[in-house]
Amino acid sequence: FRGFQNEDFEVGSLLTAIAGQNGTQKSTLLGIITQTFTLKTEDSMRVEKPLCGGSYISAFKDKFRLSPTFDKPKGHEWTISFDAGMDDFTVESIKRTGDPNVRFWKKGARQEGDGYISFPTIFLSLKRLVPVAEEAKIITDDTLLTQEELNEFKQLHNKILIAQTPISSATTITSKNKQSIGVSTELYDWNQNSMGQDNLGKIILALFSFKRLHDKYPRQYKGGILAIDEMDATMYPASQVELLKVLRKYASKLNLQILFTTHSMSLLKAMDDLVQEVTKKEETANQAKILYLKKVDDKIAIKQGVNFKGIQLDLNVVAEGNNRKKNRITAYTEDKENILFVKAILKSKAFVLDFVDVTLPCSTLMELVTKRVPAFIYPYSIVILDGDV
Repeated sequence: FRGFQNEDFEVGSLLTAIAGQNGTQKSTLLGIITQTFTLKTEDSMRVEKPLCGGSYISAFKDKFRLSPTFDKPKGHEWTISFDAGMDDFTVESIKRTGDPNVRFWKKGARQEGDGYISFPTIFLSLKRLVPVAEEAKIITDDTLLTQEELNEFKQLHNKILIAQTPISSATTITSKNKQSIGVSTELYDWNQNSMGQDNLGKIILALFSFKRLHDKYPRQYKGGILAIDEMDATMYPASQVELLKVLRKYASKLNLQILFTTHSMSLLKAMDDLVQEVTKKEETANQAKILYLKKVDDKIAIKQGVNFKGIQLDLNVVAEGNNRKKNRITAYTEDKENILFVKAILKSKAFVLDFVDVTLPCSTLMELVTKRVPAFIYPYSIVILDGDV
């Protein structure tokens, strides 16, 4: 699929963060995962509408802008595997009748209803970040939430934003691009809400939407998927961390798999801490995952198990400019002949490598890499072995 080729990865059973530099197709990956799901006609939950707008049917137009030149039929294929009880599900791109663009459908199936798996999914795209002031027409509604939901919303809003001012009322705001919820206090009304409040309101409404399905359809509801593109946008670092705590709680309670893209170092540090915490126990080991996307030879590699320090180094490399000394990569070799050999291959490009003047046998170097000693693994260094190995 575009820059992805023969990549395998595992998402968290509760939370998955997708990170990487710009242009590494984070939003595309979020779209690939969620595009596999819908709510079929015979599913009783299909009549329900999320409180955050749209539907539980994963909308194609919110995720993909396809190119007639590069997105060709049979040019995309991905397979989703499940923990238990379901067969693998493979999706491919096929020709859309009367349209230069392709459509995605279950591989080998062409009957109506075969295309996707029935499972409630909400995809919060970047359209949710359009400022209310830029919307031509707005419809308001003070009756969307029950009193219980309203009380819960007020509590979550102030907890996540670390705010002390009591909320007097909450108003649903519907426009062409989004549906969110605004808050009013004794000091201001919803017209003066920040983008961060607007963004948070939509995320909370999405959580409440799954809670309604959970409560109204106890037999049919088995869980759901919530995908949030650029989750940290418009929110300050401390609030991002508080939001992550709330998402973990709701994901566990409602059997949700929540996936989000982010550039936030604060959020990634909190996710890394969470990954370290859950992996200590076998029963929680798969709850949280970080997927790090990296350009490698014009392809996108999906890296797992990259710790926060490694992510920090990679995301900050551009900010360090063209300082050759700062950007040099540590290189370990078996001997000095190996150094000369590498320099001869790389010629002028060899300046990017900072060769450590220490002799280490091949077996030692391999052991250090195998045991994942931090200094000897990606992205800290490159280990170069002799040709006989």
